[in-house]
Amino acid sequence: MKDIEKILKTTNVIKASPNDTLSSTLSKLASSHDAAFVFNDSNEFVGIINPYYTSIKSSANEGSTKISHVLFHPPRITRADSLDRIVTLMNESKVHYLPVFEDDGSFMGITSARRILMYMRTMEIANTTLLNAKHTQKGRVITVQMDDSISKAMALFKEFKTSKIVVVDQAGKLKGIMSHYDLIPLLMAPSKSSRKGSRGEHSTVMEKKVKNYAKTMVLTLKTSNTLKEAIDLILDRGIGSIIITNEHQLPMGIVTTKDILSMITKPSTSKLVNISSNQTSHPVKLIVSDLEKFVSEHIQSLPNIRSAEVSYEEEKNERMYRIRVHIIPTKGKGIVITREGKDITKVVHDVKNAVRNQ
Repeated sequence: MKDIEKILKTTNVIKASPNDTLSSTLSKLASSHDAAFVFNDSNEFVGIINPYYTSIKSSANEGSTKISHVLFHPPRITRADSLDRIVTLMNESKVHYLPVFEDDGSFMGITSARRILMYMRTMEIANTTLLNAKHTQKGRVITVQMDDSISKAMALFKEFKTSKIVVVDQAGKLKGIMSHYDLIPLLMAPSKSSRKGSRGEHSTVMEKKVKNYAKTMVLTLKTSNTLKEAIDLILDRGIGSIIITNEHQLPMGIVTTKDILSMITKPSTSKLVNISSNQTSHPVKLIVSDLEKFVSEHIQSLPNIRSAEVSYEEEKNERMYRIRVHIIPTKGKGIVITREGKDITKVVHDVKNAVRNQ
């Protein structure tokens, strides 16, 4: 971007010293993608502290740990970097606040996802509807219920590598949202177990109910709303995600800041995925679309793979779903994965696991 000043922040930067503790530094941050910028006694930038890397990715760190031992060295932005590159680095690092440097290496300030979102509101892409936009958990929303345990939620966070889980009632209707970030204070609290053989306080915490920690005030939009409307809500309410619901208040996906930023990145590869199906229902369209995206992202990193084909069949009379994925190499015999069943979400889940193992 030629004019980095449009997304540059030079004041009110959250700063810390290498000798500060992890708990005191994390208390200054508002989300799992936030960051504190660490400077030594000579006012030289030495790294950042970010909840994702210190508490989510590595839960072994205790609150009393000095941040000099858990510094993360983020990507560095320069005046010459394009908006596309900046967004790519943010999404890849999972840090929404990155340092910006002059050509001589001196610290200029920081850029943030929030400032880029403000800039995006003026772009033509902001008129894209959420139906046509990228969004997390599209077609298969990861859910828990209010009476489920924290241990179940933690297992889902780990299994699906997600930082947010939608809370629903027994009918599947939206009741709230749970963020991994909100559980950090619990997970970092030192154990107070003193009796030999005791399961300890950590086990007690894990047995608590989701309803004690879920946020019931959530923001929702429909697939007919635009990216601009989503950006406005995120900026005005200071949140990081919006739940997409249908007319029955059933969650259809989550639009996150990362998803919106991804809309302005350029395609990095040209490996194609062709899809064919005979289905017509909108929920199934979303599920198959999500699978297409998953297969596409997966084959980009595989060497000697040219393309892939995804076919979907639905036998309505027998209520049977069949999915076939054909991964086509540049040379030799292809890989064919076929799964079928009466639960479409389970069929897709089994297909994804099979693709991951290739």
